[in-house]
Amino acid sequence: MIRAIIIDDEPLAIDALTLLLKKKCRDEVQIIATSNSPRLGKELIEKHQPDLVFVDIEMPGMSGIDLVRSFSNPPFRVVFVTAFDAYAIEALRLSAIDYLLKPVEPDEIERVVTKIKMDIRKNEYSFNSQLQNLEKLLLQNAGVKEFRIGIGMADKIVFVDIANILYCIAGGAYTNIYLSDGKKIVASRTLGDFEQQLATHDFFRIHHSNLINLRHVKEFQRFNGGYVIMDNNEKLEVSHRKRNDFLKALDDFVV
Repeated sequence: MIRAIIIDDEPLAIDALTLLLKKKCRDEVQIIATSNSPRLGKELIEKHQPDLVFVDIEMPGMSGIDLVRSFSNPPFRVVFVTAFDAYAIEALRLSAIDYLLKPVEPDEIERVVTKIKMDIRKNEYSFNSQLQNLEKLLLQNAGVKEFRIGIGMADKIVFVDIANILYCIAGGAYTNIYLSDGKKIVASRTLGDFEQQLATHDFFRIHHSNLINLRHVKEFQRFNGGYVIMDNNEKLEVSHRKRNDFLKALDDFVV
């Protein structure tokens, strides 16, 4: 039995998919949890460790792609669910990622579940590379040219995906950059330089020493002056002066 979680910001979409799965795949798929909040959905994944996650691509605050990407090496299978968008569907197809088109058809749910069962049985899965291909295709379609950044170090220049930067910490004339894969890069530029460069990519300077990627904030604790907990569980202080502006910046990520 495949243990599955459904994450979609539309409750009716969750109900419709749940009903289809119970009707068409009762003996193959067990729905163990659902959520219409991507951040709660992430917590449910961490708690229940499902075999399969059905996740909507477009959700407020955190896209389905961002949610899945927050897991460094997802142990679960993923099926993206999306409303019709010709390019998005083509990108999913070219990336060889499993997807369902809203409104979901009974035959399609059976096809996808059958494929997932075969993948699990054969232990075939290369999702990280598939996800990278999908992101590149979607970014090209959106006209986003600057999704990587070159970081100058003492002896070389390293290029990283902006989305993989968790946060940046000031170190005098240098900046320590922490990545989602656990690596740290010491850049030979000031934090102010990175704040200017990353301002249009959902980064916010919460403290004179801390610049964070809002898409990698796991919690904001309001007490003791306020601090954030990032996806790697690092706690970073939010200065009193920055608190109100930070809360406004979070509005787009809170449901």
